[in-house]
Amino acid sequence: PTLSWLNCLFLAIQMKSIVGQSSVRAQCTLPVARNGTPIEKSRSWQTVGTASDVRRMRAQVCKARGKDEEEADWDQEMSIFNKRISAPNQLATLRELEAKVNLGKVLFIQDSLAIIIGLNADAPLGTKLSFVTGGTGVLLWHRSDNLAFALVLGGAADISTGTGVECKIKGVLQVIDEAKGPITKKEYEAFEAPAGEGVFGHVVDFVGVEQALGGDGDSNAGGRVLGMDKTRPLINTQIGMKDREQISEALVTGVKALDALTPLGRGTSMLVIGPSGAGKSEVAEDVILGQLGTDVRCVYASTSRPLPEVRALVGRLAGAGALANTAVVVAPPDAPVGVKFATLCTAMAIGERVRDRGGHALVVADDLAAMGRVWDTLAITGLGSLGHDLARQGLIKDAAGHDLSLPAPASETELVDYEGMLVSGAVAQRRGFFSTLFMRAAKMNRSLGGGSMTSLLMVPGRPATGVTKRVDMSKYQTLSEEQKAKIQAALEKKLRDEQAAADAAAGPNDVTTELVEEYISIADGQLVLEGPPAPLGAPYHANPRLSITRIGSRAYPRALEALATQIRLNLAQAEDARKFSQVSDAQTQREDALTRRLAAALLQPAGKPAPLEEQVVSLLAVQRGYADWVQPGQVPAYLARAGPFVAAAAPGALAEVKATRLLTAAAEKAITDALADLNTLLKQEAASGKALPSGLPAASNTHASATQK
Repeated sequence: PTLSWLNCLFLAIQMKSIVGQSSVRAQCTLPVARNGTPIEKSRSWQTVGTASDVRRMRAQVCKARGKDEEEADWDQEMSIFNKRISAPNQLATLRELEAKVNLGKVLFIQDSLAIIIGLNADAPLGTKLSFVTGGTGVLLWHRSDNLAFALVLGGAADISTGTGVECKIKGVLQVIDEAKGPITKKEYEAFEAPAGEGVFGHVVDFVGVEQALGGDGDSNAGGRVLGMDKTRPLINTQIGMKDREQISEALVTGVKALDALTPLGRGTSMLVIGPSGAGKSEVAEDVILGQLGTDVRCVYASTSRPLPEVRALVGRLAGAGALANTAVVVAPPDAPVGVKFATLCTAMAIGERVRDRGGHALVVADDLAAMGRVWDTLAITGLGSLGHDLARQGLIKDAAGHDLSLPAPASETELVDYEGMLVSGAVAQRRGFFSTLFMRAAKMNRSLGGGSMTSLLMVPGRPATGVTKRVDMSKYQTLSEEQKAKIQAALEKKLRDEQAAADAAAGPNDVTTELVEEYISIADGQLVLEGPPAPLGAPYHANPRLSITRIGSRAYPRALEALATQIRLNLAQAEDARKFSQVSDAQTQREDALTRRLAAALLQPAGKPAPLEEQVVSLLAVQRGYADWVQPGQVPAYLARAGPFVAAAAPGALAEVKATRLLTAAAEKAITDALADLNTLLKQEAASGKALPSGLPAASNTHASATQK
């Protein structure tokens, strides 16, 4: 049409005013995205005039183009024009629609955990929630398109079933997509956790409030808000694979069993599993002390230790000079489950800021049980109280991630494909939720600074042993059926009694074996501790058969790679041989004695982390035969003498190992020569009646009185 130029001109304009004789003033708003930043540019035109002015303008244009003014229907053209300039601006309308949020409703609330229906399905995890009562929360998990799980972290006492809640909006973004055209979307506000430098050297809660732990000297402590000058999302998104780097750098912990059996690579997520009293707290503390003087910054999350124990721990860290490099995030043992989980997440957020700045962080959590209890409270107790239909929502999804209806009698046991595994919908949801915490550990690639965050998570409980106990009736075949029935009943009762005794021995906070196995399947490895008592009076003792790392030898420091890679396998095989082998020749006895000395060499007193060079000396002494003349029970005492002796006799070799993390041939020769001299000295002392004592050297007084966990 003749006036198509006019219709194109006003295709995206916004009416500013229509007064008098249809006088028009128009404004065109064009949002543009440059480098991901939305920019708005506006351009205004002067008054076009009345309808007669437009007609004269049309005639002039038609005359200039040599066309007849009557070729087009003027009334039809003006009708199209008027409709376009009278319509609301498309982007303005989209902005107005996107700025609106759904008002959800609380269906269940307990222990600072809530199930909510009706929240915005596009809100990411970690979005800040605002309750109509003034309370604050954070979006924890999308159970389905309609149901969501949330943490209630402020004003929980005023929130009840039916309370309204909505997602907090930070802004509305408008961009022009070359393929899709104008796009308008919400930017949600995240719940932020403290991550500034102020948290290091202090004890804070999950929102950064300094905690007064009681006791002498801290009457003025507490109340200050620390670390909020720099924040990170409480529930953060997982790092994508393209932003990660392969784990190939060791983090030496100073715990010999951990460094030798399941080495901790920078960026891994490692579990320490054991029942109550197995020494998990001692492992956690020794690992933190082992980072003194390194480039690793530590974060310790305590969610189950009594405050007097936390105060004693803080005192020991301060006395060793490690507190300035450590942030302690604490929740009391009687805190709601939601608050305990928020404490774990805040510790992760602090470590993430260190990582994102190119540094290296180690996050140690004293108890991972809170994460399992969060899911049980919401997915089992909460959804179970809301009815079968709601409990089944979100268990089956299509390729786009949208909910599919479950036909009866399908239920939470319906199998779905999750990361290549066929699992039930409920298990897939649980694994996805657990992964939000585990997968926050990462080693960043060099283009993003090359930083790392490593997590060491304590799990109270026992893993599956892989051994199924059955009643063996094969040896009773000659008996009558009545006699066999009586014996079988007696043996089955014995098995039940043994299982009941094992269950009774479990601590009140221990998680189930099923949940322990779920954690194991997600993490990068686990160090499994045996229950008390540990041999030779050690604070903890590792099970080599059940301990494993999925990172492989890449996580070993080069100095230990040649010495330690076979230790776990050798110890596990020796344990099986003692149980099942009936051969006891001289070679077998020598191999058994060697593995017993290796096991003893991995023991250490609490509060004395072993640096890399000391571990190298210990393994060389045992594996190269210098400790063959020493009884297994005397190995800790022998190594306690070997460390200072070699440090005095071959200081250059140990300094080289410490600086380069390599064991060169020259350094190994200097160390073994010193061990030979030590043997000469110790054998002379033994001949004069001064034999090596058995057991571990005495622990420090502060650790001797510490409560094992």
